[in-house]
Amino acid sequence: MKKLLALLIFLTFFFTGCTKMQLEDFKDKTPEFIPQEYFNGKMTAYGLVKDRSGQIIRTFKGVLIGSWDEKGIGTLDEKFVYDDGEELTRVWTLKPTGEKSFDATAHDIVGTAKMKSLGNTVMIDYVMRVPYNDSTIDISVRDWLHLQEDGVIINHSKMKKFGFTVGELVITIIKDFP
Repeated sequence: MKKLLALLIFLTFFFTGCTKMQLEDFKDKTPEFIPQEYFNGKMTAYGLVKDRSGQIIRTFKGVLIGSWDEKGIGTLDEKFVYDDGEELTRVWTLKPTGEKSFDATAHDIVGTAKMKSLGNTVMIDYVMRVPYNDSTIDISVRDWLHLQEDGVIINHSKMKKFGFTVGELVITIIKDFP
């Protein structure tokens, strides 16, 4: 009987501990994150990169400029400068696929990223090709962007290879209001 009780307790903790965050968890959260409004104009980003053990290995600052054309296609131009002096530019193209969903592409993204917005949150799933030694590797990334009061976004991302977390990003994005 004690073994059965211990097994039930273990299984309860195991399965409740495996619950993953879902976009639907944020459907009633405010303020509402409308990508066409937020990603329009200038933003400033401050971030850090963690390795798989959680140690901070790099920090960076970025300037982001977003715009939308008459067809509803968005461009998000990101320019980052890392603490070691490396500069990185990524230009996202955001094509609407529904009311709050987009296909997103950029030069270092493999295929098409899927971007969805619900409540105060945007989630983006994609594969990024990153330099590694004298070659490149493809890393799966899931970005979570949570809009807070006063136009601040808290972004956290998990980077995985073969299902294992190999790094994390933590970024704060501040909307530069005119």
